[in-house]
Amino acid sequence: MTIDANGVVTGSITNSTGANVTIDQNKLQVDPNGNITGISSFSVNSITFTFNWQGKVTVSGNAINIQGTWTGQYGSGIFSGTGTTSN
Repeated sequence: MTIDANGVVTGSITNSTGANVTIDQNKLQVDPNGNITGISSFSVNSITFTFNWQGKVTVSGNAINIQGTWTGQYGSGIFSGTGTTSN
C-alpha cells in the first residue's frame, strides 16, 4: 500500500490460489488528520467483493502505523499495518 502526497491510497491484491483477481475500484483517501475513508472492490472468478474502509494513520518520526475497520457484503473485520515514510 502507498499513500501519496495528496493522501490517495493505492495498492494491490495478491493470491496464492490461482484465482483470477481483478481490482475494480480503489477510492481510498487519507485526510490531513490521518483519517482513512473510502471504498474498494475486487472480483475473484466473476464474483465482486465491495468493502467500505475507515481507519487512522499515525506517524511518529519515519514510522507509520495504520489501523481501522472494513465492512462488506460478506462480513467485516479489522486491518492494521506498519511502514516507513520515503522522505
